[in-house]
Amino acid sequence: MKAQLILLVSLSSMICQAQVYVGPIAGGQLSWTKFDNDDFYNAYSITPVWGYHAGTNISLKVRNRFFLHTSFLYSVKGRAIKGMEDVLLRNKARYNFIEVPVVYAVDFRGRLPSGKEFKYYLGLGPNVSYWLGGKGKLYNSDLEENAEYAARDLEYKIVFYKQAGQANANEMNVSEPNRVQLGLNVAAGVAFEPQANRRLLILLRYELGHSFLSRSSNGTFIPTYYTDVLQSRNKGIRLSVSYMVDLRTQDRKKGKSTIRENRMK
Repeated sequence: MKAQLILLVSLSSMICQAQVYVGPIAGGQLSWTKFDNDDFYNAYSITPVWGYHAGTNISLKVRNRFFLHTSFLYSVKGRAIKGMEDVLLRNKARYNFIEVPVVYAVDFRGRLPSGKEFKYYLGLGPNVSYWLGGKGKLYNSDLEENAEYAARDLEYKIVFYKQAGQANANEMNVSEPNRVQLGLNVAAGVAFEPQANRRLLILLRYELGHSFLSRSSNGTFIPTYYTDVLQSRNKGIRLSVSYMVDLRTQDRKKGKSTIRENRMK
């Protein structure tokens, strides 16, 4: 217990002394999924869909050229499926997540033609996601034969844990979802400092999902026999922009007091 307390105090002291930038982050992303079983590609083709993300970004300087970047994000991903056996099949789904990507990065210095310096970095780290739900649109040959849906898509909401007969006609039920998912980030970025103690960060990240959307169940619908294959992993490319402020308020106050002293002289 004493050793754990000492470790906690030491970590807290390191964070307090470290250079920490905090600010909003937002951007767009292109996402898709990859089937675990390649045989599914004989029946379906997957294309990416556009989404977005927004939240708070934190950059912690851990050593001279090394930063730990992490974010707390609301993220919209998805995929679009077309049928190869059922040529009428189209299923476009968007998934909502809370995400915490972590990137351990090393900085390098560069210089613009104007002579202004900037920093660029490369990094790697885990991505932790929590699946909130989502929605989508579905059409296939079953629905074409259904008088209620023959002329329109089935618009559905993604729900979890419902038993047979509990779901509604406008829901896709995932009885055993994998709501906590892990992935891997490979990142590259550019950082500018437009003002002292300010940082503009542009981040490009490739996400390789490790966890399935569901390991043992598919998405099921009441109006059709079609099931959405969820033994698949999220993949995607994300471009983010973050404007951050240095939390070392003491240093900022020192800078202001120095300016005032110079003016008084």
